[in-house]
Amino acid sequence: MLRELRMAHLALVDEAVLPLDHGLTMLTGETGAGKSLVAGALSLLAGGKADPKLIREGEELAWVEGVFDLEQNEAALAACAGLGVRVGSDGVLVLRRELRREGRGRVLINGLVSSQALLEDIGGRLVAIQSQDQQRQLARPAFAREFLDAALGLDSELAAVRAAVAAHQAAAAALAGRQREVDFARRQQEIWSYQHRELVEMRLRDGEVEQLDEDLAVGRNARGLLEAAGRALQDLSDGQPAADALLGSAEKALAPLEQTSARLGAALRLVRDAEEAVGEAAADLRRFVDGLDIDPTRLDEWEERRAQYQSLCRKYQRDVPGLIALREELAQQLERQRSSVDDLRVLEDGLKAAAAEAALAAAALRKSRRDGAPNVARRAAELIRPLALPDLELRFEIEPDLYASGPIELDGSRCRLTGNGADLVRLRVRTNRGEAPGEVGAIASGGERSRIWLGLSVLADRQAERPLLLFDEIDSGLGMDNARPVAALLARLAEGRQVICITHLATVAVKGERHWVVRKAARGRRTVLAVTEVTAEERVQEVARLHTLFRRHLGHRQHGPAAE
Repeated sequence: MLRELRMAHLALVDEAVLPLDHGLTMLTGETGAGKSLVAGALSLLAGGKADPKLIREGEELAWVEGVFDLEQNEAALAACAGLGVRVGSDGVLVLRRELRREGRGRVLINGLVSSQALLEDIGGRLVAIQSQDQQRQLARPAFAREFLDAALGLDSELAAVRAAVAAHQAAAAALAGRQREVDFARRQQEIWSYQHRELVEMRLRDGEVEQLDEDLAVGRNARGLLEAAGRALQDLSDGQPAADALLGSAEKALAPLEQTSARLGAALRLVRDAEEAVGEAAADLRRFVDGLDIDPTRLDEWEERRAQYQSLCRKYQRDVPGLIALREELAQQLERQRSSVDDLRVLEDGLKAAAAEAALAAAALRKSRRDGAPNVARRAAELIRPLALPDLELRFEIEPDLYASGPIELDGSRCRLTGNGADLVRLRVRTNRGEAPGEVGAIASGGERSRIWLGLSVLADRQAERPLLLFDEIDSGLGMDNARPVAALLARLAEGRQVICITHLATVAVKGERHWVVRKAARGRRTVLAVTEVTAEERVQEVARLHTLFRRHLGHRQHGPAAE
């Protein structure tokens, strides 16, 4: 809700602060006093057009600020969070609009510079102005459908449709994705088959390249390796004297004295370790010499095999483990392509089943709309006829949203499908007996549209966000008797929400829970506008003034200027 409306240097206003609360607030004042300025200020907070001409003469900057309390408005808080607007734990949101005579104005949200688009989104959720927004809403293509669904409480039917549409979209996306994959694989299959065959025929083994490098190094240096290994073996074991014999002699000399000295014992252990190491080295060298039987033809085979590995690694820009992984990937892709016919058939069946489910949900929603629409139209007409529209007739037209390539078929026709179903819903009205019905925006006057909107708002007041509503002279052109039902509906609409009504009629003004009066006053050489709340005797006097003005105006209309 809007806790406080502040403005400065706007038209005739120097500075004004208007505290607000729940319920119905009336705004009155003399003709030309500036009552519509409040509507203009709220329009600026809702993202309306900013005109530099609104800046007070002699000032360079004008501003409007709204302090909103969103603590109990979970929908608005969620919307702010979704738009990246941070609201504190106290739930307070401050919207500020600045107008500059030179240069561009600014938008501030909770003290941070923001954008006009963001203000329109957030402000439009919190403030709705009858003179602009509501009449424009009536002409919006989706209005009739949204109103009818809200009035009938079709939340569960809409949820079922949206779930079915989401499932259908997911099935269509899965089929389209698999089809793209199949089409791509079909173009690539020959290449993949060749690559897979080449890698399979290579009989890749992890670690084989390293073994080939070792074998080639040995084969290319066999003579030198044999000579070096023979000399080493001679020194370690076969020569006179050999290292193993010398170490054995040293071990025999030291062993009897091992317990005599700790240092001698440590040296003996090193000798024994060296003797063991020499034995192992000699055994390895003997095995190396005995096993080194190089066939020159094998060298050529190893060279060729090594070259094959190098060629494949260069070709595919991968190492050997990467080539092995590629071989497995290609095998999987080829196998997946072989199963593509079955996959596509399963996905197509899934899409058909999802379309059938979506059609059932859309058909159920259409039936609920058609079954409930006459009763909603009747109830709305009963609410609105007393508002000086005695001959009003309302009718909802619910037709298929035909589309030749639509995803579902309903009542024998292909239809476009959205989360709101497969229907086009239109509200047809007739305000005068004997006339043809038509779109409300085309055949109703401004005052008639305002009263039609009021009746519809009362009937379908289920909005989670419940914005502040401002009705600007909704009683225009009405007499006191005809205005009474308007006032009663305004009071009904204001239950549990904020409604501001600018009025000239006493019968409307008395229904308000609070009452503001706009007055002009002279301050020095300047005219200023003041908005003050009136209570008790002051309010009685203001209502009496409105009554007197109306009677005088009525007499003027009946008898002409001479009667005055």
